[in-house]
Parts: sequence; C-alpha cells; structure tokens
Amino acid sequence: MMTETTTAEVKNVIKTGNEELDRRIGGIPVPSLMLIEGPSGSGKSVFVQQVCYGALSMGLRTHYFTTENTITSFLEQMESLNFTVMNPHYLSGALTVHSINAKAVEWTRELAHTSLDFMLMLTKELVERLKREVIIVDNISHFLVMADEFKILDFFTNLKDFVDEKKISVILTVHPHVLNKDLLVRVRSVCDGNIHFSIKDMGEQVIRVLKVMKMRGASKKIDSLIGFVVDPAFGLKILPISLAKA
Repeated sequence: MMTETTTAEVKNVIKTGNEELDRRIGGIPVPSLMLIEGPSGSGKSVFVQQVCYGALSMGLRTHYFTTENTITSFLEQMESLNFTVMNPHYLSGALTVHSINAKAVEWTRELAHTSLDFMLMLTKELVERLKREVIIVDNISHFLVMADEFKILDFFTNLKDFVDEKKISVILTVHPHVLNKDLLVRVRSVCDGNIHFSIKDMGEQVIRVLKVMKMRGASKKIDSLIGFVVDPAFGLKILPISLAKA
C-alpha cells in the first residue's frame, strides 16, 4: 500500500532504485525534460534503463523507445542487469516498448523532419491515450543528424511545453557530436536537466563518469561528478569520487 510520503515522492522525483545513485543525485525531478549525452559505451543506456526500472517500481507508467535493440533483446538486457520488468510491468502493460531500427534507414532531411514530428505526435498520444507518465528515448541521435537547426529547436521547445503542461518526464539520450556546438548549447538550455557521460582509462580499469551539468528542480544538493562501472548482475555500481576526479 502506498503511503502519503511515497505518493508525494512519486509526484516530485523519480528514484532510480539504486540507493547510492539516488543519494548522490536525488533522482529525476518531475516534471522534467532530460538530455543525457555521451559517446557509445559510456553508460547512457544502462543509466536510462536504471531510471526506467526505478520509475516502474514507483508505479509510474513508462514507455521506452529503443533504437539500439529489438523489444526482446531490450527486455532480456534489462533482466540480465537484475532490472526485473517482464513480470509484472511489461506483462501488465505498465511498461510499453517501441523498437525503431534507425540504423537500417537511409536518412534524409525530409525523413528526419517527418520522424521528429512523428516522435512528438506519438509522445502526446502515449501520454494522453495510454496515460504514460515517463517517456524514454534511447537514442535520438539518428533523428537529429540530418535535421535543420530550426526543426531541432522547434522539436525540443514543443516537447518541453508538453512536458510542463502534462507534468511528465521525458528522457532523451544523444551522441553530442551529431549537433554543432552552438546548437547543442541552445538545446541544452531548453532542457530542465543535462547529464554528460564519458569514459576514463585508469590503467587496468576502465570507468565511466557521469557529470550532472544541470538539474532544475532538484530537491537537494547533488554530487555533480560520479564514477561508476557497469556490473552485469547489478547495473550501475558507484565508485569513490576520488576515482571520478582522477
């Protein structure tokens, strides 16, 4: 049974379910439009999968767009990280998933613009008809690389307006190199939150680092720099801050 405290928490922040990560960053504020940046292999997908699992565990109806996996491989990956989502969340309909085979598409400017329009329309339908409260898009880079700057800014601005209107959370992962520096700065300014992911070679150990650049509406002081490794049986394993700063 959900307590009053838990109900208030659901309305204000999404906890990831990883106690150490939640202690360090406080979770994802609601409502918010979050931009998660980083190169391939830097941990973006594991992070948003952790957020997805946390949202579902809190009773938030969640939709996940994946351009990296089939639906089956996505669910298998979640389960392999001990993010138990198949039963009851996926089978009950609390979690819905779209797989987009973006890599097989020959992208043009027109197709990119159409896809951004479709993504915005589908997000609205998912919220208004299926009552989704959290939308995750991993990865939106394919939709942006061929699009005009005006179209990209229009997409993010309209999405931000919808997020604020419906009091939902939308989380997008992106490879930052697909946008020029000036455009990336403008896109970041539209978003409520921005987290950078990177990879550090520490001799015999490779660690990932997440840096919280912005978290509008955060409920407490957060750690801006967090080092972690991906534990196949656990998900994100947080490391001492000294390693992240090394």
